[in-house]
Amino acid sequence: MRNFVPALALVLATNAAAQGETRLLRYPDVSATHIAFVYGGDIYLAGREGGTAQRLTSHEGLELYPKFSPDGRRIAFSAEYGGTRQVYVMPAAGGAPKQLTYYTDVGPLPTRGGTDYRVLDWTPDGRDIVVRANRVPFDERGGRPYLVPAEGGMERPMPMIESGGGSLSPDGSKFAYTPIEADWRGWKRYRGGRAPDVWIYDLSNDTATQLTNFRGMDMNPVWVADTIYFASDRGYTLNLYGVAATGGEPRKLTEFTDFDVLWPSGGPDAVVFEQGGYIWRYDHGGSGAVRVPIRVATDAPYTLPAFKKVATQVESFEISPKGERAVFGARGEIFTLPAKNGEPRNVSRTPAARELSVSWSPDGRNLAYLSDASGEYEIYVRSHDGRGAPRRVTRDGDIWRFQPVWSPDS
Repeated sequence: MRNFVPALALVLATNAAAQGETRLLRYPDVSATHIAFVYGGDIYLAGREGGTAQRLTSHEGLELYPKFSPDGRRIAFSAEYGGTRQVYVMPAAGGAPKQLTYYTDVGPLPTRGGTDYRVLDWTPDGRDIVVRANRVPFDERGGRPYLVPAEGGMERPMPMIESGGGSLSPDGSKFAYTPIEADWRGWKRYRGGRAPDVWIYDLSNDTATQLTNFRGMDMNPVWVADTIYFASDRGYTLNLYGVAATGGEPRKLTEFTDFDVLWPSGGPDAVVFEQGGYIWRYDHGGSGAVRVPIRVATDAPYTLPAFKKVATQVESFEISPKGERAVFGARGEIFTLPAKNGEPRNVSRTPAARELSVSWSPDGRNLAYLSDASGEYEIYVRSHDGRGAPRRVTRDGDIWRFQPVWSPDS
């Protein structure tokens, strides 16, 4: 049982809802008493019912995928302390991390490639950590699960030659997993050959059994007691589902229609997941998921106003018809700059929306561009000098648009 109850529990019990909940909380895991999660690339700890979180890591690199040990006293995670991504373990109450792996990772990958060294689970005896490592001969984005000794030593490959997310059964004899990894792909409503299903690998008999058979996305299986939980987009939005470990028809456990259920992870008697930037908890045998009110007390330095050089972030540009100024779309804003002398102008000034794909009208009076101010990208037109309010031209932003092109008569 994960029964770790540190003295800081009283501090973490602060009512976060009364002080404002924090969003953008990611990669949660749950013990009998606490929830670990990632915020801003660092790992935090909060009470299982919520509260003000305690920061556990502070390195400028990314610390990801925290997983509690079975007794709740340690947290395994991956981090970039030494310049490459490796697996570490640290006390759940905080303290110096211990490095467990030393094999060089694959280095930076495109967003859809994810990262190396993804921590998946612990063995029930707490001796080994299950880690998906990108070590297959045919693909630097592909990986397979390894057992990494929690006290140090050589990692050992598990029998599956490739996997995505996965979770051990409570007795450690079986492993629920997806042979295909699609967690980072970001494909909405995908129904192609990279769509994963949930399988169970019997580690004693060296056999695999397919548990789900859906043409869409069944992802990140989590084994809690007699149930395997997973995220699935059977209703075109990823929701939490549960299926008996012995097989059967999956049951839909959440009814989200706005944002997907992401990164489910299990503890002794519950599953936690990310949805809409919040952390939710589903208790095994319960009747519904509850949002866990968590507050992160931080200076949030990246949200403070600052001057930025955006020359490397220009995505569109044009010269005015008479050549006096040029317009640029950069970092989600629209700027015009003079050909020689004069001041640059931020024409849009909308930090809460993103503008892009700007073009200048032939008569020189107006700019057309795309903006997601409504929630979807629509075409807007406004004066080239930024005066007055922009005029929204379209209202069907559920389609894909390219840079607007003006007719010769503007």
